[in-house]
Amino acid sequence: MSGVRAVLFDLDGTLLDTKDEWVRAFNEALASVGRPPLPAAAVAAQIGTPFETILASIGVGPDDGARVTATFVRLEHEAIRRGVRAFPGIREMLDGLRDRPLATVTNKATDSAREALRVAGLEDRFRAIVGGDATPRKKPAPDPMLRAAEVLQVPPDACLVVGDTENDVRAGRAAGARTVGVTWGYGSRRALEEARAHFLIEAPAALPPLVRALTPNTGP
Repeated sequence: MSGVRAVLFDLDGTLLDTKDEWVRAFNEALASVGRPPLPAAAVAAQIGTPFETILASIGVGPDDGARVTATFVRLEHEAIRRGVRAFPGIREMLDGLRDRPLATVTNKATDSAREALRVAGLEDRFRAIVGGDATPRKKPAPDPMLRAAEVLQVPPDACLVVGDTENDVRAGRAAGARTVGVTWGYGSRRALEEARAHFLIEAPAALPPLVRALTPNTGP
């Protein structure tokens, strides 16, 4: 494989701590079609999964699904406008990666992702923001990772994919990239291991040294 020339980040659960807002918006959206709320832990475990896949898994049909989706998107936008927060250490981690292009790759809509990063004060750190509406298929398909690599003009095998769920790992591996599972997010260590993440890290500060270790010395 090539050395690491670019880093592609998941958003929710990796860069931004949006769990409480996501769970609240999801359960309020279910209530809009008369559905009872789900336990917070069950909802949080689905963050990062394509929204239509989540709805299908709990038996929400297409008609109700359209209303749930529209309500969720509206509530999510409202939550973003009230403010979003990065996990501790994320800004410092990104500072340590300023020497290479970065992208955010998320199943969230591109406009929502861009606004969330803007509100968190992180938008200017990313050369590409690829949302779930930017490619025919969402993660865990490789399409979003391949699109981000294309925008950054970096071969997929020279990218490092960083995320907190198995969907991030599977999408990265399918694209031919190396993958890093982060344990501070919403996915489980076991799921990341079962998806065969190449590396696991427990704190944002561990990423810049890992990227440097995976980048060959091109000097004399």
